[in-house]
Amino acid sequence: MKRKRLLLSALLLLSVLTVAFFFKVRINIKSDYEGLFLLKGDGGYWLEITDDLFPEETDRLIWGRAGNTFKKASTFGLCPSPQNPCLSFEWNDKEGRGFIKTVYPDGKKLLICLGRFVNSNSLLPARGLFVGGNLPGSDPDSQIFNRDESGMAYYDGSRYFHIWCNVNEVIYAANQSMRPVYPSSWEFVGSKVLESGRDGVTLQSRHHAVINTESFDIVKTLKYHTGDTFFRLTTSITNAGVSPEAFIYSYGDEPWLGNFGSSKGNIGWLKDRLVFNELWIDTTSNTFAGMYDHGNQNIGENQADYTQKANFIEWDPKGRPERAYFSNTDGIPVFSDKTPLSSPDNRFIGLRWGPRSLAPGESFQFTLAIGMADSQPGSNFPLKPPTGLN
Repeated sequence: MKRKRLLLSALLLLSVLTVAFFFKVRINIKSDYEGLFLLKGDGGYWLEITDDLFPEETDRLIWGRAGNTFKKASTFGLCPSPQNPCLSFEWNDKEGRGFIKTVYPDGKKLLICLGRFVNSNSLLPARGLFVGGNLPGSDPDSQIFNRDESGMAYYDGSRYFHIWCNVNEVIYAANQSMRPVYPSSWEFVGSKVLESGRDGVTLQSRHHAVINTESFDIVKTLKYHTGDTFFRLTTSITNAGVSPEAFIYSYGDEPWLGNFGSSKGNIGWLKDRLVFNELWIDTTSNTFAGMYDHGNQNIGENQADYTQKANFIEWDPKGRPERAYFSNTDGIPVFSDKTPLSSPDNRFIGLRWGPRSLAPGESFQFTLAIGMADSQPGSNFPLKPPTGLN
């Protein structure tokens, strides 16, 4: 009888644990198979088990073991000559995420992470050619708790500098500005490596979005040439619906340039001047704009306290944005050019196309060059590398 009670108790305990496992432990398979990670649960779950770790999840990490035995990604890494920059990349076609990394002969590195983050608005993973996220834990350069090594980052031989953060990208109907459609809520159709080799890589992701009941197909193509400190990103938007529809498209970032998590020191720069206050940018007379971690003299920030790193976004003349701006907020800003760029965490650079109306079957395309600017010896002014766009 005692033995039966013990057996019954064991079965009851097993049943309780089984129920708890299925209802209180979340199994989150991202299909990257970059290892095994145990996280503190959220949203009512006690625990979470996943096969990859994004930056937004690192504060919940309890235990993890990175590995690439079961990795589902195209990879490339070739360094035929240590005298030249060496390219490596990883891309998961099915899930639309990966990274590009260049190692320079002097040991410096440029990192571009793509689709490896959770969107802060929708709380869903990004899928496709959207800048953001971290290196997978299985990469030898991975520093999962170092957020400076995320998005687009530069290693100067001693530390990583944050260049671009998770991109703020959105499309919405021209008459529904309060109903943005974020990329993480677009239907991810697929992605692929179009070409790759020691000279560079070209990636493409395809998406489908519904704007005010009309269907839009969105194709993004990224080209990176080995050794460059920038990439070129072409976005093609096609009305796949049955009626004309007007849309607005926005691309921007509060890049936290220099040091992740802080906008302090970040100002704007154009071809002929530094920008210390909020500003609407003339996109006809200017073909690029960027941020500069220089310190804002208008609010007493000291240049010596900042990294002097700079970034830039350049647009092609045919697909130039109608509006561009520096501000202390994202979205559609309302500001004054007398207001200093002073937000501690949200000094923003934004581009906006539209409203543009597309008839069924009609397309609109624009190309951006996005990257890190160079420094000029003896000068406090950044230097944009030539990109071929203008």
